[in-house]
Amino acid sequence: MRNTVCFVRNRITGYAVSVIVCALTLMACTSDGYRYSTEYPCNFTFYANYHPASLLSRVIDNPGLFVWVEVQRKSGVNHLYVHPNNGDGDEDIALTTEIENNRLYYDDMGANGQLIIGCTTFGEGRAYDRQCPYCLENTSTLSHPLAFTGNGQSVTCGKCKREYSLTTGISNDGERLKEYRVQYNGAMLKVHN
Repeated sequence: MRNTVCFVRNRITGYAVSVIVCALTLMACTSDGYRYSTEYPCNFTFYANYHPASLLSRVIDNPGLFVWVEVQRKSGVNHLYVHPNNGDGDEDIALTTEIENNRLYYDDMGANGQLIIGCTTFGEGRAYDRQCPYCLENTSTLSHPLAFTGNGQSVTCGKCKREYSLTTGISNDGERLKEYRVQYNGAMLKVHN
């Protein structure tokens, strides 16, 4: 009798462990695992608390607002160029603090060093590579930047003419923008693989 009880208990424990492992495996295989691109390194950090008036500081909290950003170094100082989708003027933010200018590395910003960052009309933060994914894969060049459309809620490629929704990241024929993870805590905005 005792052997039977031990056998049943071990069998139940084995099933429970199998169920837990299966559940964890299924959670790890959600569609989000395929949503974010790892093809091109992306590691962009912006200290919003150093630049509270910047569009980039406000973009994640404003549904429908998107910007494209790039960093250029001029006279030993990193400059963040912010181009909004809403018709407001472009911004040139000099990144003059020690950490922004000398410790952060801005070369890993997707395929060609330009990102589209914003907030969907549903309030979800999104970040995309500014290069057309279709042209990037089919021409092997990094010279196909996306431009905001008239309403600013989608982007279009000048070469292949595909239009991508910024809410979903998908074109009308099913192509998907290269998307990156977005984290924002009110003081720091991070976009990464």
